[in-house]
Amino acid sequence: MAKGPSARLPGIWQGLRWSLQPGAEGGGTSRARLAWRALKATLWHGKALRRWMAVVFELHSREILRDLPGEYLRAVRPSVRRGTGFSERVVQLIEHADWLEAAFQPEALAQLVSGEPMVLADLAAPRGYDFMRLQLEQAPPQSPEGELLLTLSLRRSADVQHKPQPVEAGVLGFSRFRVDGVGCMVIGGVRGQRDRIHRISPTEISQALQGWKPAVLLVSVAQELARYWGLHLIGLDPAAHRLHGWSYQWNKRNRAVAERIFGSYETLWAHFEAKPGPPGWVIVPLNSDDKLAATALSPEKRERQTRRADYWIRTRNLLRARFKQLLQRPQLEARLSRVTESLDRESMAPEDTTDFQQSEPVVPARVLQTGPGTLF
Repeated sequence: MAKGPSARLPGIWQGLRWSLQPGAEGGGTSRARLAWRALKATLWHGKALRRWMAVVFELHSREILRDLPGEYLRAVRPSVRRGTGFSERVVQLIEHADWLEAAFQPEALAQLVSGEPMVLADLAAPRGYDFMRLQLEQAPPQSPEGELLLTLSLRRSADVQHKPQPVEAGVLGFSRFRVDGVGCMVIGGVRGQRDRIHRISPTEISQALQGWKPAVLLVSVAQELARYWGLHLIGLDPAAHRLHGWSYQWNKRNRAVAERIFGSYETLWAHFEAKPGPPGWVIVPLNSDDKLAATALSPEKRERQTRRADYWIRTRNLLRARFKQLLQRPQLEARLSRVTESLDRESMAPEDTTDFQQSEPVVPARVLQTGPGTLF
């Protein structure tokens, strides 16, 4: 007779054995480096890791987390933010796990933890495609940018491509935890297409999105999510990226790749008028791109601007309708004024708690431009 799953809480030394197993590497970390980090964490941060092991084991027993070794090793893997310690990482992961159950409707949470993507909005698919969707899904354990992924996914029609597979045109990784005592939706990274075989041309994507770039659209959706959940929105400061570490910088090719990534971050945050925040983070305003208007002198440019604005208004309406079906609004958390004041006073002040879904649309005031450089 086959044995059932063990009901005994694993010890933290089991985590070191998990780090040595094939398949544990990934996310820019080799198996040897992961094992070395697991050894250091076990020896000097055992109390924090025992706490995380207990949380992961309890969530695994309730089938909220499926991969017990992989989820435990999230606390051991290096975060996208350089200098994040093991104990700090455990606190972030526990806060995210606690928030997760309060942020989604039970049916939506069950779908999310099953590994199936949750559709936030079905967008008008371009010709030759079956669908184009904004989706939420759990990040793989190797992901350093966040525990949840917001994706823009497209799939070609079978009439156009044999055995078509969904293609991720853009991905935004995020988590929810406190920064300086304030509940935040934390963007760890925004990236474009990674699949070298199944790709979509930038021109094709731009036409399908009425001129929007995927990175800009994804951050705009993140603004809507943060506003709905009553969270502040912050993003990774490129100066704090882990690619600044010496192990990446000694290689000329790695330095060149890192500079392109840093430039993409800077262009994206400049587009959204992000301000410096706590060390390692920038504060992204929640309303920075709500104001869209056709102000160009050329009739052709005004028409393109109008199409962009109309596309976002339709997308936002779809999102707000789906938010009511899938998401929950956690109770407002108490904020200590002395803690809040340690952040940017304007951007991190307590939000107006009025339901934005019942508010009137924002009167357009300016044009949404997609930035001077590449956003990936």
